[in-house]
Amino acid sequence: MIKVLDKTFAILEEIVRSTPEPVGPLALSERLGLNRTTCSRILRMLLESGYIIRVSRQAGYRAGPRIVTLNNMAEYQAELLRKAVPVVNRLAEAVGDSVFISQVCGGMRYVLYHRNCNPEHVIHLNQLAYDDVYRTASGVVEMAYVPLEEALKIYDSSAHGGNLRPEFRERSMVPGALENIRKEREYHSISGSQGIFAVPVFANGEYRVALGCSMPLDRYTPEHIVEVQKKIRSAAEELSAALSVANSIG
Repeated sequence: MIKVLDKTFAILEEIVRSTPEPVGPLALSERLGLNRTTCSRILRMLLESGYIIRVSRQAGYRAGPRIVTLNNMAEYQAELLRKAVPVVNRLAEAVGDSVFISQVCGGMRYVLYHRNCNPEHVIHLNQLAYDDVYRTASGVVEMAYVPLEEALKIYDSSAHGGNLRPEFRERSMVPGALENIRKEREYHSISGSQGIFAVPVFANGEYRVALGCSMPLDRYTPEHIVEVQKKIRSAAEELSAALSVANSIG
């Protein structure tokens, strides 16, 4: 049963990711490594349920009205996003680069909102989730605020590749590195051809999400690092204050 659900969600996510462009059964089966008969059977079920619509026999499928309705009903993190979007927008405009908020769930990193104000720094968010927790600034900030046992479990199961942050290249380094992030409440580093930053956002003293920023490496200068640190910390404090409410009735 679990395997059937995994296949169903994999197909649905691939269609949602491709929307508004339709995708056909053959392409889906090849991308996901699924038997075409199984793929067609699941597509028929999703079509009958309204989760997808068929554009044409040749073109294939795209997201249907049930997906839109489900999204509207869920309003995931609605209050967080309502308060975060203007803060992220202002910060992106102030630093002239890419700014986002993200959250890790089930070992995968989800970008909840993103704004890029640098036309020369093209960013394509073409996945629903990213298995890059220990390769990103926002990911390691997130790990600093979960129980260490969970952080180590995610470390062991993640697809590390060759781009781990220097502080996390050995498992034995993880506890100390995460403790340092909690102490500093900020992380920045170089990742390939860009500079990356992240700080934690809290609500009533409890960690909620990571506020991140990235920029081309030619802008990652000592002077600009200080400027971005100041602005991203200020934005995180503003958002934390907006998300916090008074609990006292005194």
